Parts: sequence; structure tokens; C-alpha cells
Amino acid sequence: MNNILVYTLKGGAAKSTNSSIIASNLSNCTLVEIDKINQSQNESKDANYTVKQIDFLHENQEGFIEFENILLDKNNVVIDVGASRIDNFHSSMLKSNLYDTIDLLVISSMDGFSDFSVCLDLLTTIQEIIPSSKIILSFNRFNEHEYSTVEEQFDNFFTNKELLFKSFSIDLNNENSFYILKDSRAVKYSHNIGLSLKSLSDMDLEDIIKKQRSEKNKETRLELTKQKSLITQAQSFHNIYVVPMMEKINRKLNIKEK
Repeated sequence: MNNILVYTLKGGAAKSTNSSIIASNLSNCTLVEIDKINQSQNESKDANYTVKQIDFLHENQEGFIEFENILLDKNNVVIDVGASRIDNFHSSMLKSNLYDTIDLLVISSMDGFSDFSVCLDLLTTIQEIIPSSKIILSFNRFNEHEYSTVEEQFDNFFTNKELLFKSFSIDLNNENSFYILKDSRAVKYSHNIGLSLKSLSDMDLEDIIKKQRSEKNKETRLELTKQKSLITQAQSFHNIYVVPMMEKINRKLNIKEK
């Protein structure tokens, strides 16, 4: 099984969204949330994976010892580090020599120079710790209505792809080095109702349509119509974005296993 770390040095970069999507598409997976402020809403309703909240300030605390034990488990583990615990997490991982247990590092970024700069800082920090073969970039909230290509929206990354390759061996000419997630109302809705996007996309659309068309009450039918729209969006998002995302992630993990 594999340990996947979803990481960035700032908040608001869709780490939790990436973590939830990855965890819900892996078998026997535990999503570990470092920092209880960063709690997921999924633990009570979503059966696709187990959620464990852990908090610690340094490697000698009970929380970190529990976390280390989880890393050595046989299940898949996805780690979502809250912004307020990034420095503590990195220091504890270094002092405990545990970065070698990480099978894949997902660097989650938005567009803009700030996120590109933060990504460079992270790559510099882990350059001698995690090899580039274990790294994949995640470009989030792609706006397909305003930008014709991901290269246009994330121009700071792609205009500096020679720098990324020469300095860190991250090759953006190779599409297996990154994946894209667009902004989606279905993603926001799934968070609000405490389900993963996968659980929403797995809902029985035909059953919802049947109920919608037989419902006489106008307000109830409207709610079913909204639900139908969101499930349709979730299924489209899953097919267009999540399927290729997971193919790339699994491909990276297979490279490690050879």
C-alpha cells in the first residue's frame, strides 16, 4: 500500500479537495488530517474511506507517534497537512527520518505568481529529501470558461518550465508530471453535505430522475431537479478530471514499485 502526501506551504490551495478525491478513489484508504482545525466533514457520512484527525507540535508528542504508526500500516494513507501545522510537520518528519515512507508527493497549487513562488520554495525544501519521480503537481480550479488551456491560466508555471526541469527535474512537457482539477459547484456541494465527490457521482441518477418526474409537489420536485443537476456535474467532473488524475497518480506509484 502507499502513503500519499498532499502538500503546499500555504493555505487555500485546494489541499483538502485533492486529499478527499484521492482518498475516495483508493481502496482501503485512511485520510489523515494533520491539524484538527482542518477537519473534514466527511467522516460521519462517507463510506469510501476512513478519516483520522491528528494534531501535534513536535515528533515526541503522542499525536506524532500515532501518525508514524499509521504510516507503517498496510492500508493506503493520504495525508492532508493544515496550513498552521506545516512547519511542525516538516520538522517532525525530518527529525524522525520518515520522508522515505512517502510514496508520492502531490504539490497542490492555484494559478498566480504567489502559488508558483510557493511551489518553488517547497521544491527547494524537499529537493534532497523526495526524488522528482515521487512528485506530481496539481493545478486547481481551472476555469475552462475564461481560459482556453491550462497553460494559459497557469502561465507562471509553464513559462518557467525550463527552470522547473533544470532545477528540480519536473518536466511539464510530460503530462504525467501534473494533473488538472477545474472549479466545480459539485465539489462545493459535496463538501457542504459531508460526502466525497465520488459518493455524489456514485448516486443513482436514474432513480433521482424517476422520483423527479413522478413528484407532484413543486418544491420537492425542485430539490430533486437540483440534486439531479449536481449529480450530473459530479459524474462529468469524475469522468473528465478524476479518472485521468487517478491514472497519473497510479502510474507514478507504479514507477516507484518497479
